[in-house]
Amino acid sequence: ITALWQTDEVRRRKPTVADEIQMGLDHYPASLIGPMAPFYQDLACAIGEVFGSLPDPEELPDLIHFGSWIGGDRDGNPYVTAESTRQALQLARENILAVYLAEVEKLRNLLTPSIHRMNTASELKAAVQRYALQLPAALANVDALPEAELYRQFLGFMLHRLRSALLAPTGPDAYKEAGEFLDDLQLVRTSLAGAGGQRLARQLVDPLLRQVRTFGFHLHSLDIRQHARVHAQAAAELGAAADLDQVALHQAPSAETGELLETLRAIAVLRRNNPPRAFGSYIISGAAAVQDMLRVVWLAELCGLKMAGSGDGRDPGMMPVPLFESIEDLRNAPQICRRLWQLPDYAPLLDSWQRRQEVMLGYSDSNKDGGMLTSSWEIFKAHRALHQVAAECDISLRLFHGRGGTVGRGGGPTHRALVAQPAGSFTGSFKLTEQGEVINFKYADPALAQRNLELMVAAALEALARPGLVEPRPEPEWEQALEQMSAEAFAFYRKRIADNPDILIYFEQATPVKEFELAKIGSRPARRKQSRSLDDLRAIPWGFGWMQSRHLIPAWFGVGHALEHYAEQGDPQLALLKAMMKRFPFFYDMIRNVEIALAKVDLPLARQYAGLVEDPALRDRVFGLVVEEFERTRRMVLKITGQQCLLQTDPDLAQSLRLRNPYVDPMSLIQIELLKRKRGGRQSQALDYVLAATINGIAAGLRNTG
Repeated sequence: ITALWQTDEVRRRKPTVADEIQMGLDHYPASLIGPMAPFYQDLACAIGEVFGSLPDPEELPDLIHFGSWIGGDRDGNPYVTAESTRQALQLARENILAVYLAEVEKLRNLLTPSIHRMNTASELKAAVQRYALQLPAALANVDALPEAELYRQFLGFMLHRLRSALLAPTGPDAYKEAGEFLDDLQLVRTSLAGAGGQRLARQLVDPLLRQVRTFGFHLHSLDIRQHARVHAQAAAELGAAADLDQVALHQAPSAETGELLETLRAIAVLRRNNPPRAFGSYIISGAAAVQDMLRVVWLAELCGLKMAGSGDGRDPGMMPVPLFESIEDLRNAPQICRRLWQLPDYAPLLDSWQRRQEVMLGYSDSNKDGGMLTSSWEIFKAHRALHQVAAECDISLRLFHGRGGTVGRGGGPTHRALVAQPAGSFTGSFKLTEQGEVINFKYADPALAQRNLELMVAAALEALARPGLVEPRPEPEWEQALEQMSAEAFAFYRKRIADNPDILIYFEQATPVKEFELAKIGSRPARRKQSRSLDDLRAIPWGFGWMQSRHLIPAWFGVGHALEHYAEQGDPQLALLKAMMKRFPFFYDMIRNVEIALAKVDLPLARQYAGLVEDPALRDRVFGLVVEEFERTRRMVLKITGQQCLLQTDPDLAQSLRLRNPYVDPMSLIQIELLKRKRGGRQSQALDYVLAATINGIAAGLRNTG
């Protein structure tokens, strides 16, 4: 506690990409690697309880794998370079190999069975003899062990090979791939189990086997991300040149194109020098056409980066993944993918990936573009339609859900969201993002980490076993109602928020968005490019700013208008909304998420932030429409849920907010006063530091802030 009091609340310098890479790795050894074995043990016990036959945890399939794009996400972050990617891969490898070294050292200390006390498998004896000839550099340490303790000797050779893999990965003694290490571990397990040491095998070796199958030698798959605009610019500059040498003869590419080409060349080299699964997908932000996918393939091939897989699953390839973000792009996504998957030139790539394709859906930007209700509904429809098109094109589709922490960025309870997926549109495989602050809340403790992994797997199993919960598919009138409400909400949101010239001024003055740089939260700039357009503002500062000022506009604005407009058509329409709350998981999940957001809104504090707006008329116009829509949304949510107050059916969360607010509210008042001073001309390092501390403090107190 003393150390915490004496530690800075705010970073004194902005984190670099290298800092972020390391922060992203910190939770693995502490909280994510260890829970793998108990997770599968608990799953096996649960299966045994239900079905009466307890499976061996070791025989369960691998259900969870990890990924990252820290060090690979270039979309709008000029500080992510080819060196960042190399460093991300290297540090991930070093982290997991360090864990394996510690575990094998522990095994060497504990596995002391002697050949005088048990019948050791002949395969293990032969393996020890083979290693004694192949690894003379390890003999000095191995010979010091008792001759009868073959397991310890064999594990000594394994330690030597692991150290070589860490320090000299291309050397003759190193494990070249995780499969070789896994084979040696499996030999130890088989020998133990065959000689009366089943308990030793289960308790000591099986956890490590599970870790190796989950994390390999790469820890997690690194995704690369870049915006479609950058690829289009590069293709236009390079023209139809057959190779890069010809390009150089004509005209030097722009700096942005040069960086892209350098990145692709570097990835080509890194893919050859790392395990195939060290790289994940190549994600294309802002994808809006088939050409956005084909350009990436062309540019990659031009730089020597092969996108194709091995065809047998050993090398998954570097799959280009479209990220559909805007409302328009979500609506066009199924037809774009249909055209892509039917192209003869794309078919060999699909075959090399075993007819698999990943598609990413963007929750954050679609919300910023069209509001909460329309974003949620368009993602639901795109999800369903993409699976239908994939089935028609003989594609095994995996959707990548770009969820953020806050409700306005696709957050909310993960279990409920997975269960609410379109009926028949979930094949058992999904991928989702967890943002920085959510990682801390969910995975900073091993027990919490295991619990959150269990929730996701449980939701996936439930979605497979009970598609659509009570109703297998939405009733036609439900879809008609949502279509009508989505159109109303979209038009209302665009007029009042996205296309309203008052909003950006109000947002910049009534929130601390311009002061976020003081908090030194991350390396990425707030805008993709310097402009005053809402389109170029990233979804993170958009959601974060409204949360800090207790407005939370992205999470609820427009929903009340749509609900009220629909319900006013008559009692049957209101009855239909109430029925949808009980029988349509998607609608239930969306309304409950809106309810959570409404419960976090604090209009009295928001009014204090509004007081920072210089133009009184503009302030009154914007804050007036916020209050009007908030009251309307709260009234309609209570009406269709049948509650007397928000969170009536979730008393634990309601109590949490009641306990939290007395600590957060004073920080908001302090922040407002400090913003007045800074914007009034006061400048000092002390003021900046305390202002940044309020930003961090409010974020920590409110949680899931975006």
